[in-house]
This record gives sequence, C-alpha cells and structure tokens, in this order.
Amino acid sequence: MRIIEYAVCSNGIMPARKFIEKELNESERTMLLVLFKRMADHGTVPNREQFKKVEGEIFEFKKHQIRVFCFRTGDHWLLTNGYKKKTDRLDPGEVKRAKRIMAEHLRRGTGRQERRTK
Repeated sequence: MRIIEYAVCSNGIMPARKFIEKELNESERTMLLVLFKRMADHGTVPNREQFKKVEGEIFEFKKHQIRVFCFRTGDHWLLTNGYKKKTDRLDPGEVKRAKRIMAEHLRRGTGRQERRTK
C-alpha cells in the first residue's frame, strides 16, 4: 500500500491541496481521486497518459487538462501543486514550482506527518 499526501512549503501552505479543493469542481476532484486511489492501492497507474515522469524526481497525475505534480519518498507520493493546462505544452514554470515545493518539503523533514488526501 502507498500513501498519497500533500507536500508542505516552508511557510506551511499546501499548494496541491489548495488547487484540488478550491480550483476544481466536484467532478474534476473525483477523477483525480480515482487516479490517487489506483496509485495507493496498486503502486502504479497503468495508463501512461494519466501518470508519467516529467523531469528529474517530478511526476504528474493528469486527467484531461488537469495536472497535479508529485514526487516520491519511499511508499509516499507527495502532491506538490497543480494547474489546468491551457496550451499543448507543459508549463515549465509549474514544473519549476513543483521542484521548489519538493525541496522545501524535504528541507522541513515532513515526509510522513502531513494531512493525507481523501
């Protein structure tokens, strides 16, 4: 079993949580939660269109135009940030943001103590 949880910035904010809870409607949240549950239960999302490595240690869950970035520590997948993709290209600024959040989270040493997704 794997655990999906939110990464925490140095200021205590969880950008992925804010994105999922405030910027997505119920249908969009449900679609993502299915992907998160599949990863938690099986350790993989077999459809490469729905989960893939982006760059370095950063991966993305994706459903239609919705992207949620994450990284892994042991059996934990930590969600960093998300956005709704408006062009054909992945936004390099969002990838850079994911890397920054990952670095801040790891510096804080909060790998297994933060709030988990539903």
